Amino acid sequence: MGPTRPAGPGAVGRVTRAAVLGYWLWPALLTLGLGLVRLNRPALWADELATWGAVRLSWGRLFRLLHNADAVIGPYYVVEKAWTTLFGTSTVGLRLSSVLAMAVAAGLVARLGARLGGGRWPGLLAGLGFALVPATSRYAQEARPYSFTVMLAVLATLLLAGLLERPGTGRTAWYALVILLLGAAHLVGVLLLVGHAVPVLLRRGRDLLARWLVGSVVAVLILVPLAWLGHRQRAEVAWIEPAHWRTLVGAPGVFFGAAAVGGAVVVLAVLGLARTARGGARPAILLACWAIAPVVVLYAIGTAIPAFFPRYLIYTMPASILLVGVFLARTGRYRAVAVLAVVAALGAPAQASIRGPAGHNHDTAGAAAIIAGGQRPGDAIVYALHEQVVPWEARDTVARYVPADRRPRDVFATRPQRLDGRLTAEECPDLAGCLAAADPPRIWVLRYQTHPDPLDGIGEPKESLLRAHYRLARVWLVKGLTVGLLTR
Repeated sequence: MGPTRPAGPGAVGRVTRAAVLGYWLWPALLTLGLGLVRLNRPALWADELATWGAVRLSWGRLFRLLHNADAVIGPYYVVEKAWTTLFGTSTVGLRLSSVLAMAVAAGLVARLGARLGGGRWPGLLAGLGFALVPATSRYAQEARPYSFTVMLAVLATLLLAGLLERPGTGRTAWYALVILLLGAAHLVGVLLLVGHAVPVLLRRGRDLLARWLVGSVVAVLILVPLAWLGHRQRAEVAWIEPAHWRTLVGAPGVFFGAAAVGGAVVVLAVLGLARTARGGARPAILLACWAIAPVVVLYAIGTAIPAFFPRYLIYTMPASILLVGVFLARTGRYRAVAVLAVVAALGAPAQASIRGPAGHNHDTAGAAAIIAGGQRPGDAIVYALHEQVVPWEARDTVARYVPADRRPRDVFATRPQRLDGRLTAEECPDLAGCLAAADPPRIWVLRYQTHPDPLDGIGEPKESLLRAHYRLARVWLVKGLTVGLLTR
């Protein structure tokens, strides 16, 4: 796939070695800077608390846990455990690896934009656009593998562009390795191969096709054991609803971090696709297939099994940004800068929101502050053992954010979470006996989502037992969680 020269007045010549540092470094630095802004302010939400809980385990206990839960992101847990051994499990320590990965992704977006757009100017615009999209900051500040999937997807596509130009054993091996790492970071990432297959097939080179197939098949085969474990644990995603067109329509808002930004980027990307196709069809096909094919395939799968969740496809977002960068490079410098400024303005409310205390949609620290501030000696706390979607979050919230000397007694727990491969805690079989032995005057209740009556759905016979001996005195509704207080 040969690079095409830009046609508009804003175009700059081909990338030279002297210019390499400048055009990719600025997007990387901007992404890094934005990622570090208020990095520790949003409270860890359920999935990040799962990361925190996993990396605090010993290596042996971690692998026992992965045998029963979260196997598909087990490689990320292994990397993050090694990372936090060096940098700690503070909020910054947990999230910093994601910030760095997203900064690298921004630099790679710029490099790929320069290759496909024919010069450093489209690369620079694509990289800056990527940095300014709210979703970039949102997932840079997330202690989960999404930043790594974005980074690896961009790197894999950059390597594919080189492989399309000059097929070779070394390039194939590097491509296969990155696809393997992408699938290890998140299995849904291997759907990128569907998008890559189209430009490979259109290239009509037997040698290229054979090399790409061998590299891809080897990477996928190595991932089979991980996929098998994930299949065994498929109950963990049973909460995902069947794919629906409304979810598909709302996906751009997830991909780009704000509906207004998503709408603007999609329109610009379509214009960029038309411009790129006129300059050379191959770059346009590569970017379009990267942006669309994984979404379509996962949506089709999601109509049959729980699978379609837009956040899993965040790695398709850079393709649209690259199309925007190529389009803007042909509109003139001042117009390009003005459009980027508009995109930044559209994303400003989302940028502020994601850096708030409840920026990750669950105000876990706020819920914990209510409990810590109102706790009295002798208080107890109860949880729903089989909470919908995230049964670990409530106990992790208290363990993470309520000081030990202000922590109510977990009256029903006999074993903590994540012990001996169990994701959730083990509770005493004789709930009435445990409650009578503790005899707490007041009981706190912490639930996932909004519950005007926090005992509703907490599980039987727990609900009946608590209603028989206590009354609901007060309820606090915070973002994503419910705190209740029971008194005799």
